[in-house]
Amino acid sequence: MNNRSVNKNKRWIRPLTERLINKIAAGEVIERPAAVLKELVENSLDAGASRIDIIVEKSGTKLVSVLDDGCGINPEQLEIAFSRHATSKISDFNDLDNLLSYGFRGEALPSIGSVSRTRMVTKTAETDSGMEIFIEGGVVQSVKPAAVPNGTKVEVSDLFFNTPARRKFLKAESTEARYLTRNAIALALGAPDVRFSYKINGRKLFALDDQHRELNKRAKALLMGNSKEDLIEVISDSPIMNLRAYLSSPENVRQNQNSLYVFINRRFIKSPSINHAVRFGYGELLPKGNYPIGVVFLEINPGHVDVNVHPTKAEVRLSQERQIHDIVYQAVKRTLRGEPSLFQTRVISEDSESERLTAAEAIRRARAYKPPDQAQTEIKELYDNKKTETDNSRKEGFGQSTNKTISPKPADDTLQPPAEKMDLNRLIYLGSFAELYLLFKEGDNLILVDQHAAHERILFEEIIKTMERGAAVSQNLLFPVNIDMSPERYELYEESKKILSTIGFVVEPFGGNTIILSAVPISLSKKSPEKMFDSILEDVENLQKAGYELHKAVAESMACRAAIMAGDRLTEEEAKRLFRQLLKSENKHCCPHGRPTFLNISRYELDVKFGRK
Repeated sequence: MNNRSVNKNKRWIRPLTERLINKIAAGEVIERPAAVLKELVENSLDAGASRIDIIVEKSGTKLVSVLDDGCGINPEQLEIAFSRHATSKISDFNDLDNLLSYGFRGEALPSIGSVSRTRMVTKTAETDSGMEIFIEGGVVQSVKPAAVPNGTKVEVSDLFFNTPARRKFLKAESTEARYLTRNAIALALGAPDVRFSYKINGRKLFALDDQHRELNKRAKALLMGNSKEDLIEVISDSPIMNLRAYLSSPENVRQNQNSLYVFINRRFIKSPSINHAVRFGYGELLPKGNYPIGVVFLEINPGHVDVNVHPTKAEVRLSQERQIHDIVYQAVKRTLRGEPSLFQTRVISEDSESERLTAAEAIRRARAYKPPDQAQTEIKELYDNKKTETDNSRKEGFGQSTNKTISPKPADDTLQPPAEKMDLNRLIYLGSFAELYLLFKEGDNLILVDQHAAHERILFEEIIKTMERGAAVSQNLLFPVNIDMSPERYELYEESKKILSTIGFVVEPFGGNTIILSAVPISLSKKSPEKMFDSILEDVENLQKAGYELHKAVAESMACRAAIMAGDRLTEEEAKRLFRQLLKSENKHCCPHGRPTFLNISRYELDVKFGRK
């Protein structure tokens, strides 16, 4: 016998209770309020609803309400509907190979009911009155008749009240609101023949009626905001699938993929393959790091699509994925190259090139640079370490070769002099290179300054201080601008509006998803107010995903937008003033994205490079 202790207590294997099973399943199916909204609306669509009204309070934790005019549920089946694996969508194994409904597992309602207080009222056309059921934490509290119209209304309140750990890990209300809004948009896009309304936290974000029953009109209303541009139609029919898409021009793009919605058989899915095919179809028309706005509808034989992959049904497997990718790519490419307007010569404004480089893109580029501290360390090691170099290729006379020993420079002369020790009285402006780099001479040192990065650093620190003081200087617009946003972009504005006001934006709501911009920060007064406002919101969205705090994301984006750009010519006095301001900054060595603001090259370093030392 071995010496390990034996547990004499018997561990019985026993089935879990139905209530516990539902609570465990809820963790897979209902991970956040947006999942509740998705499951309820998909049930409404499966019920044949022609109208769906959604109301959300406190970003879903207080209430998610979905009202439809669908077929309703028979009174005798009401409690069964909240039983695990009870569904009307499929009846045998073969049905899984031909799924056309949204739901099929029978997990959504019991999962929702187990982690919330859920009230459902429903009525069919065949019954004289409706029924109401109330469930709390998976337990039926009451079932009684109710006077309601045909259809179903589900109210899910106090989500995760009995699972505090799950509630604890929810994101900020503004973040959860964006997840909810994205799902609401996707569901409305996937069923353009259904009238939709969506109200969140007391504000109606969209109301789609019979004017938006065509996919292109619905996509434009939900995705394009105030743009007057029509989406480009892409159509392709093949034995493998039918494709219908509406995509933006390369001039109207985003720095992330969130505004590109992909559907297979009207089901909203996540598909890196299809996203890549669409972007690849744009080719050189799309600036690097940008993605189109639009909607992609694929109709594929259900037998070639496996939707039973993930609990949320957001991911699918395609039996002919490579062929589908190529068809989408070719269709987008062929259509765009048939659009003459996309290839007309465009006049580029002085701001256009700089506007393409968002703060998020600057972060990506910054990875190619070494932090100043690291660069300084490498220079120190280069000069502090003794090196002996034999150079047989260099000759000091005919047929002679020499062995040269490179001796280290004295320690106090090896490094570039710190900025604090520069004698600004000896600073001489030599000119500019490539209309971006300012060249200065200070004693035996050559200084190169990136004018954009330097100005970014100066402005960034000024903006942060302005936020802290709340003393921004604004420039009133001669004519206030109405900006009509997409629902997703409005959610981002709601999250950022307090901070935007501290830096000089004066904005008021105008109803729906429209705002009135009446003043802008003085540093942005010479730029297109509407375009700048939208660009800053887009930068903020991308920077937040990179882990930046909201106030720093706003400050970085604004500094990047307001800074002197490549191509802006400075006078000698302006160049000197810029460099002096930089040297007074708290972090003068790099811009907010981590790129160097200036390089200080000593005479000794140049001598080494040219082989004179």
